[in-house]
Amino acid sequence: MELATKRNHASAKADLRALVNGQYAGDANALIEKIAADLLAGVSAGAAVKSGAGKTAGLTSQSARREIAARLAEWLIRDTGRGGMDQPSWLPVAKWSPEEVIERTGMSKSTLYRGDHALFYSVVPPGKKNGRAYPAWQFTADVPSHLPHLLEILRSNSRMQVNTFFMSEHESLNELSAAEVLAGMPFEDRRSVTPAQARMLSLPVKVRLDRIVALARMEVADLD
Repeated sequence: MELATKRNHASAKADLRALVNGQYAGDANALIEKIAADLLAGVSAGAAVKSGAGKTAGLTSQSARREIAARLAEWLIRDTGRGGMDQPSWLPVAKWSPEEVIERTGMSKSTLYRGDHALFYSVVPPGKKNGRAYPAWQFTADVPSHLPHLLEILRSNSRMQVNTFFMSEHESLNELSAAEVLAGMPFEDRRSVTPAQARMLSLPVKVRLDRIVALARMEVADLD
C-alpha cells in the first residue's frame, strides 16, 4: 500500500509539473481538484496523528491552506532540484532526446509525440538520418505558453525551417535570434550582448511576442 501511494504521489507531481509547463494533455481542472483533495486528506491525516483520532476539528481552514500551499511549493520547486535557484538568465543550446524531455517535463510519451510541431518542435538528431531531438530552449521560462501560437503560424514549414527561423539571428531583432527574443534572454554561447540587444530582451513579453509573430508571418509569406 505504501509503495502504491508513493507511485501515485510521483505521478501526481509529474502531471502537475507538466500542467505548469503547459504540456498536460488531460483535464486540468480535474487534476487540480484531485491533487487538492489528496493534499487536504494528507493534512487532515497529519493533524489526526498529532492531536489524536477524531480531533481534527481544531485544524482551521487557514492552517490547512497554508499546509497545502507548502506542499505544492515542495512539489513544484524543491522536488525538481530547482529549490532556491533563480530563473535562468541564459538559454540552453542543448538538444534533448525524447527520453530526456519526458524525464525533465513529466509529460507522457504519447503527449510528447502528439505535441510535436504543435506545442513544441523537434529536429533530426545530429549525425542521424531520422529520429527526434528537441532543442532545450523551448522548454525554458514561459516559452511553452507562447510557442504554440508561433508554431501554428509556421505550420507549413518543415522541422528544419522552423528551427532555422528560431535559431537564426535577424536584423530586425538587433541581430538576436527569435528564440532569444521570445524567451527574453540570450543563448548561453553568446559571448556578449550589446546595449541595443539588452533593451530588446528587456521589452515586455507582449511586445517581444508581437515582433516575432510579425516576423513569422513574413517568413511564411516569403515561402509561398
